[in-house]
Amino acid sequence: YLYSIREFVTVCVRNTFANLEFQKDYKAITLLNMISRFSTAAFGSNIRWGILSAGKISSDFVKAIAVTEGAECVAVAARSGSKAKEFAKLHDVPKSYGTYDELLADDEIDVVYIGSIADQHSNMAKMALEAKKPTVVEKPLTLSAKETISMVQIARDNDVFLAEGMWTRYFPAMKKVSEIIESELIGDVVNVQGDFGWNNAECAYPEDRIWNPLSGGMTYDIGMYMAQLGQVAYPNSDVELIQSMATYKNGIDQTILTNIMYTDGKNQPDDETVSKGMLQFYVTGAANTEERVTIQGTKGRIVLDPPAHVPEKVRLYLDAGRGKTTEEVFDFSLPDDSYTSWYYPGSIGFKHEIKEICTSLRNGEKECSLFTWDNSIQLASVIDEIIRQTRGSRTVENSTTRSEEIVEEKVASF
Repeated sequence: YLYSIREFVTVCVRNTFANLEFQKDYKAITLLNMISRFSTAAFGSNIRWGILSAGKISSDFVKAIAVTEGAECVAVAARSGSKAKEFAKLHDVPKSYGTYDELLADDEIDVVYIGSIADQHSNMAKMALEAKKPTVVEKPLTLSAKETISMVQIARDNDVFLAEGMWTRYFPAMKKVSEIIESELIGDVVNVQGDFGWNNAECAYPEDRIWNPLSGGMTYDIGMYMAQLGQVAYPNSDVELIQSMATYKNGIDQTILTNIMYTDGKNQPDDETVSKGMLQFYVTGAANTEERVTIQGTKGRIVLDPPAHVPEKVRLYLDAGRGKTTEEVFDFSLPDDSYTSWYYPGSIGFKHEIKEICTSLRNGEKECSLFTWDNSIQLASVIDEIIRQTRGSRTVENSTTRSEEIVEEKVASF
């Protein structure tokens, strides 16, 4: 009865603190963590999380851990000891470390989450995997397919769990989409269309991470949210062709339009009997877009209501004659998150990813079935090609040097 009791009390806490503005952050999270630790002592062990880096995304992730049954955050590490202590105090995390190595040596941690800036993901993940710690890396796992393949091999060599934090795939709504597609209710998928944009006009140049010449730009930032839809719509298919174009701001990609063709046949590009489908999307930093996704099949379509990267509502439209359709709506609303503050909208949805990863770890698995190592490699390959086509040699002069300077400036805060 542990999880049902904990979930009931958690809901009560959320409802209570939602109406007490002055208590929203520290006291609410502290009480939720107390419930988690009481549950552990009384009914059995939780999966214990350690956090590598103390930035904004890590803050949201830890708050989501606090409301996820079977999980608790027990430690945080940053390059700055004072930053780690500040983070631990704010989030009621029992232990803090001034180096990553110290946290990785802690035997009371079952899995680590890496929430650093993207430039650092590969090195930090390598460090964690070689320490034989199950590892979850915030997307993107790395900045290239080559690095991603290498990271997967390191996980294999060390026989340790590794997952890329493509959190959208863990949402119940996205599971429903996959279920509908697999059932062939909408027939064969013909095309997928979507958009995702947020206005980066207020992001200071060159300090903000979005202008980092190596890991910035809108493709690296949000392009994978759209690109991963091809794996959902055309499971186990190959990428046959990618066409992409972009506009630029401060030397990096700002608005990117991409078309991708998928095929379920190998090395048969001219075979008309091979099933093929398209994915069309754009991402932008020039505007806050609607962010709706449509998956069109030969017998109907699926619509993900905005914001599609945090999917809560799935609409299923089935053909009922020319110009006629039937509609069925599936609602997977997120819990009320007003009991605390969040850096990014919908971050309470991290709980779905956290729960699935905890289940995988309890089952002794080395990867998550909802977003596998092969998924990470294919997605990284798609992003590589988009970057190649849109950036090419168009980079900021001395970009590597400038990027290293930016990273050094930011490192102190993680």
